[in-house]
Amino acid sequence: MKVLITGAGGMLGRALSSCLETREHEVKGFPREALDVTNFHQVMEVVLNEKPELVIHAGAYTKVDQAESEPDLAYLINGYGTENIAVACSRLDIPMLYVSTDYVFDGESTRPYHPWDSTGPISVYGKTKLAGERAVRNLLNKFYIVRTSWLYGPNGRNFVDTIHQMATDGKVLRVVSDQFGSPTCTLTLSETIADLIMTKRWGVYHGTDGGVTNWYEFAKEIVQDMRVPVQPIATKDMPRPATRPKYSVLDNTSLIHTIEREMVPWKEALSMYLSMKKEKQPV
Repeated sequence: MKVLITGAGGMLGRALSSCLETREHEVKGFPREALDVTNFHQVMEVVLNEKPELVIHAGAYTKVDQAESEPDLAYLINGYGTENIAVACSRLDIPMLYVSTDYVFDGESTRPYHPWDSTGPISVYGKTKLAGERAVRNLLNKFYIVRTSWLYGPNGRNFVDTIHQMATDGKVLRVVSDQFGSPTCTLTLSETIADLIMTKRWGVYHGTDGGVTNWYEFAKEIVQDMRVPVQPIATKDMPRPATRPKYSVLDNTSLIHTIEREMVPWKEALSMYLSMKKEKQPV
């Protein structure tokens, strides 16, 4: 099908574009510079001109800590910008897929969150992404909302690359051990989304790599071949502007049933990504 992707210059947008092109979809990728989602007239013009069969809205404000000091900008992009895309899709009867986040939950659960669980974001970023979800739900009948978590991958700043670089530079690694979630590679998430969009089973889904860990154990797995010590610390010992959910594990069951396959285990996805990084390093 013909797919329009917003945020096509970002970490997930690039992975999605490559994945969908490999599956022989016609991809029209619009990076931030080519499509300002906060400009409604531009959004309408682009969608009208391209006439896609699906819009994947991967563009977003993702600076979790910075959002606390510039909430207006975060809401403008994640809330109003998403609403603009949804209005355009509604007017032209085009289905939409919106990529959301585990940060729409408060982290107080003792079991993985289901798609239908009550939301309760505790950060500005989480609240702005939830605002985007509500715009999609309110304006469209044909939509997918895919919540994911702890994203990393090629072509963007992420936890895996940061930890790997710090270890390479010989820096001390102190990582929080009391926040739990599911690391997810953009490459595996793209394959999951590619499977989902062929089903036309509209709705809210949770899509992460399989398994659960914490940031400390995640970091240890990243540097396991580098013989670098990693020190576990509590969240209170590394205060950040934005409060993170203590437990934001997402239950993938409904997505698994819909695409009829299991999620790739997070350790397997990480190993694949680290192998890719190693191959690209200059000799």
